[in-house]
Amino acid sequence: MFERDNLKNLDFTLLILVTLLVGFGTIMIGSADGWVFSRETFNLKDEGMKLMIKQLLGYGIGLVAIVLIVLLNYDVLKVLAIPAYVVILGLLVLVLKIGVGVDSDGEDVRRWIQLPGGFTLQPSEYAKIGLILLFAWYLDKFQERINNVAVVAGALVLVGIPVILIMKEPSLSVSIVTITIALSALFVARLGWRYIIPGVLIIGVAAFFIIQDATSETPKFALTFLGKYQVNRIRAWLDPESYRLDLAFQTLTSKYAIGSGGLRGVGLFEGQDIPVATTDFIFGVIGEELGFVGACFVILMIVLIVLKILWVARRAQDLFGKLLCTGVATMIAVQSAIHIGVTTALLPNTGLPLPFISYGLSSLTGSMMGIGLVLKVHSETKKNKSRR
Repeated sequence: MFERDNLKNLDFTLLILVTLLVGFGTIMIGSADGWVFSRETFNLKDEGMKLMIKQLLGYGIGLVAIVLIVLLNYDVLKVLAIPAYVVILGLLVLVLKIGVGVDSDGEDVRRWIQLPGGFTLQPSEYAKIGLILLFAWYLDKFQERINNVAVVAGALVLVGIPVILIMKEPSLSVSIVTITIALSALFVARLGWRYIIPGVLIIGVAAFFIIQDATSETPKFALTFLGKYQVNRIRAWLDPESYRLDLAFQTLTSKYAIGSGGLRGVGLFEGQDIPVATTDFIFGVIGEELGFVGACFVILMIVLIVLKILWVARRAQDLFGKLLCTGVATMIAVQSAIHIGVTTALLPNTGLPLPFISYGLSSLTGSMMGIGLVLKVHSETKKNKSRR
């Protein structure tokens, strides 16, 4: 089941890039929470320090997960696809029953399961990893019949169940990321254009009419797919000045903060109070405190990580490995793009952490599990080549 030799073939470049980004993010979390670097602030009871320690704990848990994934036999990883998917669905159902949480707008949601010690578990973060693993197994198994109607229908059902459950929490942003992961996997598996083109058109037309209807006095079509507060967020995005004191307050504050950062920023630990700064709007903190230079550094690091993952995907020996890597790359890229788009007012406000940087143990450990899958594919590819 476990193969110790797999650790010899680790891609340390990718692991170093992720580690640097997590370290940078931990410092920014402390800064966003008002922590100031000085001898007096090394107090474990300080809230900023607590968040930083928890984030480093999440990194440690993520490293353990990476090691376990890399040590697994490649075929065992395939066998675990269905059980992992079933467990994820169970957690998504459970969170709807006992979940807790309040959205950044003050709306009651059911996204987190309360754990002992003040920790919480967000199943939707792991649902993305579970779907990546299952889709890789499913499309690899049926790659010769990928354009069969029954196979396509099966794929839609597999992605549809978790998406519906996540929407009920509700969490539109995670649902969007989950759908894009599935679409990228289908594309890499060479799904025929007779499916892709109609699918893209349907999604595009639906999105257009949802946005159009959301701006009307009595929206109906939009409310069929979205909650009332999500419709109001679209309104605030299109007309932020009319909602500057409530629904658009977070986005405008972040936008203005980034603008005030200029080229080099106002300085680390010197930023203003941005709402939900440690999670959904941490890029706003980076843009203000470290300026254009700091923002470009973050974007560059994320791009390098995504390109490195795609490089591993290209070298993968089978479709299963390619799909694992593509899914993880899509997850990181899309989630980063949405986060940055929200903090710069280019997209409607929707709470989504910035991978490896925003505070959140579920988000961080989930992302690192994804990196573990990529490192596993790299290890397997390198091991197979050495045998030839």
